[in-house]
Amino acid sequence: MLTAIIFIIVLGILVLVHEFGHFYVAKKAGMKVEEFGFGFPPRFFGIKKGETVYSINWIPFGGFVKIYGESGEGEGNPRSFVSKSLGARAKVIVAG
Repeated sequence: MLTAIIFIIVLGILVLVHEFGHFYVAKKAGMKVEEFGFGFPPRFFGIKKGETVYSINWIPFGGFVKIYGESGEGEGNPRSFVSKSLGARAKVIVAG
């Protein structure tokens, strides 16, 4: 039982560090980060700080960073993912 608890804690830390890499590089590149989530939706709890919602979600396996423009919207908006250079987008993708 203790091994399982330690495994879950270590996995959670790895997920947070991985997603923080994407988050940090996106912010540094001037992209709008809409949400930083731990776990997968539906949302259990969320708090909005600035323009970003920081959330804890019900499905505890993994996490995500939602960047404005990832789905192709916001073309022409200088803060969208799709409007950034190929190099900036690649850095965000590999930063995790």
